[in-house]
Amino acid sequence: MDSRSDDHLLAESSHSPRTDAGAYPNTIEDPSTGASITFLERGIDEQGAYVVMDGVLPPGTDSGPARFHPQSEVRSEVIAGQAEVTTRGEPHVLLPGESLTIAPGEPHSIRNGGVDTLVVRTMLRPPGEFEAAIRALYEAGAGGKPDVFAVAAVLSHHRSDVRLAGVPWLVQRPLLRLLAGIATMLGRNPLR
Repeated sequence: MDSRSDDHLLAESSHSPRTDAGAYPNTIEDPSTGASITFLERGIDEQGAYVVMDGVLPPGTDSGPARFHPQSEVRSEVIAGQAEVTTRGEPHVLLPGESLTIAPGEPHSIRNGGVDTLVVRTMLRPPGEFEAAIRALYEAGAGGKPDVFAVAAVLSHHRSDVRLAGVPWLVQRPLLRLLAGIATMLGRNPLR
């Protein structure tokens, strides 16, 4: 298990160009929900590193439990459909052309509250290894019937990129480490 501090990981992650993606655009799908994410572009501009992606949610689906990005700002714009976005416990309804910026560390979730497919274009800045994290979470079945041990292993490893909201980090971190260790012992760690 990693004994490095979270601050070290935050600094390290912001400079890492690694992804499991290859060329852009590339799409990952969650067959259990019909959701998908298409990573459109990854680059660096005058404001720093970023990744741009389109998230697609069928009617009645959501992006999973509330989460936050410890070091990344999220800017999401609805391209099609109706988004029900919750930030810091407050609901917002966004229609096509409307956007919302979510500060680093701010809990958020999104749900397709409409009858049409929801498409949300999101820029994550800096991206860290969010793309690798979401790929591993989809592989662990995080949208449907998740393998709790596999999900814990991914969240423990990618803790500088994404964390669950609602569970204090002082509780979440040791629990994720324990479950990640069990996942490895059982051969269910998707990162190994």
